[in-house]
Amino acid sequence: MRYFSLVLACAGLAVSFGCQAAAVFERSAARCLARAAQIDGQAVTWHPGPTDDAIQLDRWCQAVGPPILVPQPGSLLPDSPPALEDLVVVTWNAHLAEGRLPELVRALRSGALTGGAPVEHFVLLIQEAYRRGAAVPPFPEEGRTAFGIVPRDPHGPDAIAEAVSLGLAVWYVPAMRNGREMPEDRGSAIVSTETLSAPQALELPLARQRRVATGAAVAVRTRRGRELLHLWNAHLEPVSSPQTLWLFHDPRPAQVRAILSGLTMPGVTDTPSAGVVLGGDFNTIRSGDNESTYAMVRAWSTSLAAEDRRRTHLMGRLDYLFFRLAGGWQAQARRGDARYGSDHYPVAGQFIPPR
Repeated sequence: MRYFSLVLACAGLAVSFGCQAAAVFERSAARCLARAAQIDGQAVTWHPGPTDDAIQLDRWCQAVGPPILVPQPGSLLPDSPPALEDLVVVTWNAHLAEGRLPELVRALRSGALTGGAPVEHFVLLIQEAYRRGAAVPPFPEEGRTAFGIVPRDPHGPDAIAEAVSLGLAVWYVPAMRNGREMPEDRGSAIVSTETLSAPQALELPLARQRRVATGAAVAVRTRRGRELLHLWNAHLEPVSSPQTLWLFHDPRPAQVRAILSGLTMPGVTDTPSAGVVLGGDFNTIRSGDNESTYAMVRAWSTSLAAEDRRRTHLMGRLDYLFFRLAGGWQAQARRGDARYGSDHYPVAGQFIPPR
């Protein structure tokens, strides 16, 4: 518990339910964060979800394993961080064990996602990251689970272990169990060649399944000197809960509002901010770019100079990168031409210096 800070209070909550819900939140946060495999002395900031969701969120949390934080990449780092224009950010839904992470990394390093320019420094925002093994507990009696997605190779690679084996820094927060039978969970991960700092987890308003946005920062160099670039990874719900007639209620606006509110809380740091990148699978299946969720985040994204509007999935354009940068920096986002085993194409973002 000494490795992360959790601030919860009963003040301002309804008298009849508030303190009970706050206590449930504390248990939930402990279950989901306290057993992290590696913290390395870093504090994790936990942003709890709506109070009304507390009991259900606790049941989801019982069924998953602990988050994993490996803040330092395995390779030796240079003395100074990379220039911002040399960093590439990629969002990719890995589709659990189907996505071939080593192939994506090789493609990045060869320049296949950046017009032929090889990439040395990158951050991957991965949705449906997959973890199996003893760290995931037996399914509890009151636990909640997503339906199990069975990989074509049930003994295939664990995506989180693969990232560590590639020498990358990792911040993984499981959101849901992958079925009752097997010790498997899935969630969102931030994977990088750079040291990860200021790790965060933000519970999204609960719809059909538990969703957690993950945040972290990496150091970069700009003309102003050393700065932190804050990154957030989100996987929004495609449909709502059975109680709201699934297909006729859109849960995404509430979830993205929670994320945008969270972006105003980047964590206490003395290092200037280079800005914020928000990426992920936004599941905008209803009306694509005309959906209110996209419009809301696109309005927030004041530094996106160009974006590739090709579909990223059979169902349409679901995957996005958004940028709000300081100092006149801009960015562009381009879809890759291969899926690397997943059912989603990756989207790569590159930074454009001010003139």
